[in-house]
Amino acid sequence: MISVRSALRKSNGAIRLLEAHDRSSTKAIRDTNCTDGTYFEGIWISGLTQTTYLGIPDTEIVSPLYRAILQATTIKTLWPSDRTICAAFDADSGGPLSDIPALVAVLVTVGVSMVVIEDKELKAPGKKVNSLLTANGSQPQADLAEFCKTIQTFKECTQCSDLMVTARIESFNVRITKDDPVEEAASIKASLEDALSRAEIYTKAGADAIMIHSKSESPTEVLEFLKRFRERDQVTPLVIVPTTYSTTPRETLIDAGANVIIYANHLMRVKIKAVEEVMGYSCSSTPALFAGDKEAAACAEAGNYGCLMRILLEKDLEVEKDFEIPRQLIESRMNNVAGALVMGTQSGCEADFYMISVEELLKINSIQVSIV
Repeated sequence: MISVRSALRKSNGAIRLLEAHDRSSTKAIRDTNCTDGTYFEGIWISGLTQTTYLGIPDTEIVSPLYRAILQATTIKTLWPSDRTICAAFDADSGGPLSDIPALVAVLVTVGVSMVVIEDKELKAPGKKVNSLLTANGSQPQADLAEFCKTIQTFKECTQCSDLMVTARIESFNVRITKDDPVEEAASIKASLEDALSRAEIYTKAGADAIMIHSKSESPTEVLEFLKRFRERDQVTPLVIVPTTYSTTPRETLIDAGANVIIYANHLMRVKIKAVEEVMGYSCSSTPALFAGDKEAAACAEAGNYGCLMRILLEKDLEVEKDFEIPRQLIESRMNNVAGALVMGTQSGCEADFYMISVEELLKINSIQVSIV
């Protein structure tokens, strides 16, 4: 394995990570190596796609520690390879302070070298709102002092490891859009200043890197943040997730100061579309297909084919033997999409034809089909 820090040094300060949620998606990323030597430097363990895979909403209904434990075997068993990759973990709010030592221990044990925590207030388990949802403004940002305490607790637990603690700033996403143009312009400016202020406070609290997140289809606010941040800090790594502004040239983002570009949910979107093409009609037209398993039936009804394929592989269902073609198709599609993305010059839209939309993924994820 290789750490994110080492990957950044090896790649002159700019790397790309691609979302992985199971063994096959991790393998697709690890094995993608184009003829010109281009490859993804690592994997992103996404809260959205991992919860989709588990069949639960991305609301932090289960703790980051529990998700890390569930993902541990998948990560660790795939490290042996001719080409090593790094891994970053989406830790949502970070979980209770009392969980952080165990969470760090699990991540370090399996080779994860970056943990990302977001500065949104979580009043209770299951109350998180995904950053890409329109309703995101209903979840305010975390109290500064409390979030700095979370950063410091992570840092105290990482002193003997190379795990980077990354503070994810949600100032752009929690902003409430204004109808009045003048008020809207003032709101945009205020969110930028808030993001910059928080970035300075979080780095002083010990954050090793800063992630600036935005659900805007334009990269303008992210580019402005990168520019302004780099005017006063040329060292701290900056992380971005261009899901909604994926047509932006990658070099534009790197030139503005981005160091880590995360393709956050692509392989789950590929998997769901691939299975839907082969099994979608059968699932909708034959209600009795999964009569022997309520969980599988719920997945099929909700269109959560990511979770359905997990269930078919994990459980001894008679219907599973009929689905060799979907598994082969999934692996082929994920390999092809990973290759297209890594060779592309934009920020993640190169293979949209083979994926469901982010909006569709969010809708599927909102339906709980598994028992926690």
